[in-house]
Amino acid sequence: MAPRTKTPVTRAKQRTRDITSSFSRPTPEDARIGRHQISSWMVKILGSSVALAALFSFIIFPLRDYRAQSKALDAKTTEFETLADANEQLQIEVNALSTPEGIRNAARTLLGYVLPGEQRLSLVKMPALPTDLPQTWPYTLVSDIVRVRTQVAQASGGALSPLGH
Repeated sequence: MAPRTKTPVTRAKQRTRDITSSFSRPTPEDARIGRHQISSWMVKILGSSVALAALFSFIIFPLRDYRAQSKALDAKTTEFETLADANEQLQIEVNALSTPEGIRNAARTLLGYVLPGEQRLSLVKMPALPTDLPQTWPYTLVSDIVRVRTQVAQASGGALSPLGH
């Protein structure tokens, strides 16, 4: 009988069996990295150090940076919104001052401008009246009258209410 030739399928099976058996068989004692207990502990410490460094490099530090950048982005977004609101208010003011009526009103308020035939009346605030009167008669009577009238004016909202402020 002639020797049997190997087919590609049998050759692949043989190679797979060789590779699988090299993974599954135990490593001989002389081929091991750490033959002694001290060297095996050193390998374990070195491996865990590398794993810990990888953890910090790829997870911890990027997360810390992400949080810091997120806070900075939130602060800048708030600042941007505030500036956008201020811009909007300024644009409203520019639009109002672009009309002839707006220019006239600005001249009236800022420069005291009056049209021909108008009179300018300047009203000043009412000064605060002193309420620290002596605690003897007749001043106690006057203090009571002022206190009662101030309360009534504030409650009614009448013409004397600015005097109570």
